[in-house]
Amino acid sequence: MPVPGKILSMREALSNPLRRRIVITLLENPGINVRQLARTLGVGAGSLSGHLLILQRLELVREERNGNKISLYLNEKFLIQPRG
Repeated sequence: MPVPGKILSMREALSNPLRRRIVITLLENPGINVRQLARTLGVGAGSLSGHLLILQRLELVREERNGNKISLYLNEKFLIQPRG
């Protein structure tokens, strides 16, 4: 998947069904690694990396590196906080 030259809007980025599935999967599985995410979604790591890059450019997804392991998380500022 070619990465767009311009940064998409949040709406444009989430109009893609695979990127919406990535967000939902990260919400349900915080800290999942890239290989596990690709397996869970049934896509190749190469295809997944382009979609992750778009979500990272929008700061919707962040990664944490620990040695060779990369864990993926949704950026907490986009999560709705309960009132109370």
